Amino acid sequence: MKVIIPTIITDAMLVSSTIPETDHAAWSAVTAYVAGNRVIRTTTHCIYERLVSGTTATAPEDDATNWIKVGPTNRWAMFDQATGTQSTAATSMTVVITPGLVRGLALLDLAGNSVTVTMTDGVTTVFTRTINLNAGYGVFDWYTYFFSPIVLKSTVIITDLPPYSGGVIAITVTGDSTVAIGTVAVGQVVVVGESLYDMELSGTDYSVKTTDSFGTTSITERPYKGRVTVPIVLRASDVDEASRRLVSLRAKPSVWIGASNYDQSVIYGYPKSWSIRVPRALSSQGTITIEGI
Repeated sequence: MKVIIPTIITDAMLVSSTIPETDHAAWSAVTAYVAGNRVIRTTTHCIYERLVSGTTATAPEDDATNWIKVGPTNRWAMFDQATGTQSTAATSMTVVITPGLVRGLALLDLAGNSVTVTMTDGVTTVFTRTINLNAGYGVFDWYTYFFSPIVLKSTVIITDLPPYSGGVIAITVTGDSTVAIGTVAVGQVVVVGESLYDMELSGTDYSVKTTDSFGTTSITERPYKGRVTVPIVLRASDVDEASRRLVSLRAKPSVWIGASNYDQSVIYGYPKSWSIRVPRALSSQGTITIEGI
């Protein structure tokens, strides 16, 4: 089971982006704001909404009385290490980052037709790959081929980036309409055992369903949290290292890859529970449950 441990993308690591950071006007200490006005702070790359009309000299991120954080700016939503937010653009977007020495890249909550990832070391291209997001999901026969709706992949996983400490990574998403990236996770790749068959995919829906006295049900859609339980096998000599790795990642959101050919087994989250049987021979088996954030 592979894990991509994300590197936090800083201002210095973002070389360029075709997404402007102009969601709203930048906050000003001398502007009189009306309740409901929104501003951006390029220092935190977040959007804030005014709660009380007036003028205050304290920056929104330090003034919970007058401001509330709405979320990340469009440019930085893909780097905020949270689910439920997306960076969007009309028909294409390109971001260029220098995250240091990394081996893995995960793009989650994608929207578009194709993704191209290129790494250069100076002027030399050392890696390039284009992924078609039309994977043919739901096509079983000639009828579904012609008449079923097109279902596109929303996840791209790459775990074989060449290890260049000064590598420059460009990510381009293209499509016929709005394109989006929910999460960019790039970092080192570690292995916690080998995944076995009989993986279990599950989840919890946090939507609210209310039924009144007349039997009418109304639904308020809320987030969904994915979960995957993966049986693993590992060498007896790796039991201690696997246990230490699970403990160290229990509160650090990472990208867990149950099986690369099943998008739903890729979870951005943390190990909720695990068990590893101490071996008597050369190998050991266990189970890891990963819960999404």
